[in-house]
Amino acid sequence: MLGKSTHGSSHKKNSGGVVGVVRLFLSFIILCILGLGLLLAFRNFSGVNPLNVSPQQILKSFVSADSAYALITSLLTFSPTDSFSKAKNALSTDPNAAGVAEENTDQSAPLAFSFAIIADPHKDMTNLKRSLEQAKAANAKFVVGIGDLSDVGTDDELRNSKEQFDLAGLPYYVTPGDHDLWDSRDKGNPADTNFKEIFGQPYQTFTYDKVRFLMVYNSDNYKGLDQGQLGWLDQELKRVYADDEAKLIFVALATPLFHPSSDHVMGKETPSLKNQASHMIDLFKKHGVDEVFAADTHYFTRYTEPNLSLKMTTSGATTSDRNPQSPRFVMVDVYEDNTYQVKETVIE
Repeated sequence: MLGKSTHGSSHKKNSGGVVGVVRLFLSFIILCILGLGLLLAFRNFSGVNPLNVSPQQILKSFVSADSAYALITSLLTFSPTDSFSKAKNALSTDPNAAGVAEENTDQSAPLAFSFAIIADPHKDMTNLKRSLEQAKAANAKFVVGIGDLSDVGTDDELRNSKEQFDLAGLPYYVTPGDHDLWDSRDKGNPADTNFKEIFGQPYQTFTYDKVRFLMVYNSDNYKGLDQGQLGWLDQELKRVYADDEAKLIFVALATPLFHPSSDHVMGKETPSLKNQASHMIDLFKKHGVDEVFAADTHYFTRYTEPNLSLKMTTSGATTSDRNPQSPRFVMVDVYEDNTYQVKETVIE
């Protein structure tokens, strides 16, 4: 009797051990899925790869209420199945994967000129001033400003930014971001009213040393580009593409047309505008655009749009507020052999 009782207890103990191992394994899998969900949710709302930033930088991005709200929304809509499909891009270090653009740093040709791209200063006039001074010291010939030159787009905020651009003594070309439209829209006016009053036309084209630049106004999250700007864009692209003397063609706009990991893209607020973004990607590729520079993600990234292999860069933010990186801007070096190099530049 004692032997049977001992054998029975041993059998139950062994069975419990196997079940326990299985439960532990399943718990580990669930924790991995939840961890991946947290990583992707954070990256989707901020454009940040948490594997590449310090814990202090990650914590800093949660300071504002809107950042916390964005994370919670991402978690509530998290799909484990979708997460696995995104995992390769989120964690990949493969330079050929969507989300990573290859950079040729072996430059032997003489430098033709450099220019700066500055974005998202919001109300941080100190860093806007520093970035402009730093760009000038680096011999930038001009500055391209792509959006969120203010916090809510009041006349006073926009004038403060314009004053910094004027004091820098460099030619500059700017287009508004979505924050620059808020005050005008709240007052029942066309969204770009205040911007036009302070800075002038929100879209334009210009040329420097036979390099063509198109400044596109796409930051109205509800209306996108109107028919007038769409017609202008089509005609300008045809004209520039037909110009045999054009060395390079760059497009600058405030809201990314595509991003491999962030939802700060055209069509986020109004899904129908995704079609307009796709249309512009088609136009840019068809007419030989070399790279599209955008802002809004508050994070520097270089990547290639996967369908048409159009090169894209988000510039990083000049502001120190709601910025998971240290404040920064972009310098672009253009060489005599019609190559160029995009340089992430931390504000000193």
